[in-house]
Amino acid sequence: MSLTRREFLKRSAVAAAAASFGTLIARANAQEKVKVGVIGTGAQGQNLLRQLVSMPEAEVVAVCDVYLPNRTRAQEITQFRAQGYHDYRQLLERKDLEAVVIATPLHLHAPMTLDALQAGKHVFCEKAIAYSIDEARQMSQTAQRTGKILQIGHQRHYNDTYNQAYWLIKEGVLGTITHVRVLWHRNNSWRRPVPDPKFERLLNWRLYKDYSHGLLTELASHQLDVVNWFLGALPLSVVGFGGIDYWKDGREVYDNVELIFNYPNGVRVMYTSITTNAYDGYGEWFFGDKGTMVLTNETSGLLFRERNAEKLEWEEDANTVQVDGRRAVVIEPTPTRRAPQRGEQLGQQGQRNAYYAELEHFLQCVRTGETPKCTAADALPALTCILGAKTAIETGALYTFQPDEFRIT
Repeated sequence: MSLTRREFLKRSAVAAAAASFGTLIARANAQEKVKVGVIGTGAQGQNLLRQLVSMPEAEVVAVCDVYLPNRTRAQEITQFRAQGYHDYRQLLERKDLEAVVIATPLHLHAPMTLDALQAGKHVFCEKAIAYSIDEARQMSQTAQRTGKILQIGHQRHYNDTYNQAYWLIKEGVLGTITHVRVLWHRNNSWRRPVPDPKFERLLNWRLYKDYSHGLLTELASHQLDVVNWFLGALPLSVVGFGGIDYWKDGREVYDNVELIFNYPNGVRVMYTSITTNAYDGYGEWFFGDKGTMVLTNETSGLLFRERNAEKLEWEEDANTVQVDGRRAVVIEPTPTRRAPQRGEQLGQQGQRNAYYAELEHFLQCVRTGETPKCTAADALPALTCILGAKTAIETGALYTFQPDEFRIT
């Protein structure tokens, strides 16, 4: 019996849909690996590469770096299964490549991301998202137009301890937050040794204005992202100081910055990053009228309750420690019985580090079309904060943010 055109098209559509569904099922059942390329294989790129090669969901088929020792080391990490490239554009020409991880100097984030998206690749790009707000917006718009995943590497969004701390704040354990103290202190020049002076700017790119905004983009962006996330708010204004006051070595970016942000409802956020003293190290302190939360590493934190605050229902179930004569609840990835539902969600990550978790979810988003926890829109406010702070330092005046600066479109 001959088929009418309508019947043929109908059956063809059903067959095509079935074949497509069958392909998806087969891929899911076979756990087909996502073929990934890594562009930029310096210290952070190698860190991310080590996470990827340990994942059953990933197959690293290509690595790229203009500096031969970095590229060779990256190939060694993959046991030379990945092909090495000097020019990232040649890497992007590979038809088998589905996704790329970009861990290059800041000024290259946008051009490389745009080229990768336009080449049909999904992109994981390290933080800060871009050198400028306009570049960040172009990245977001191109991802939307191409229908590709764009995830930004603010890994604390995938950190169990930070997620636990966020939900505790949402539940009101700190009461009304009035102040936040944030710092990143170290005692070193932040300068990397170079085998030849011709590699100075290539290897020490963080110290030069053409490639980076220094301590602001490389360190402060991490922590201001957390502040915005935890407060659920964006700053109104900022004042700041900074200078090249100690390391007289030809650098062009500040060796110390001190900032005060004004958030809605009178919340003040004080940020310092210095390179001459490591006391206090790294951390975020959130001060509320019922307690203080201290996050000084990525695996645990402390909750100090004010003496006049009511006792929490789950407090007896939590681990506690004594710090300078004060009792503190330990904030751990493993939750107390206060939140079994969230506990199950947090438990999906187990004890894997946040770099592993963010890349694992990136691969899942590539497969399923899910939305990452840190999109371009999520990452833009941290960039806006630090660029406003940079202007405040340079002008010596209060910088007032405009609401449009925080919007990706």
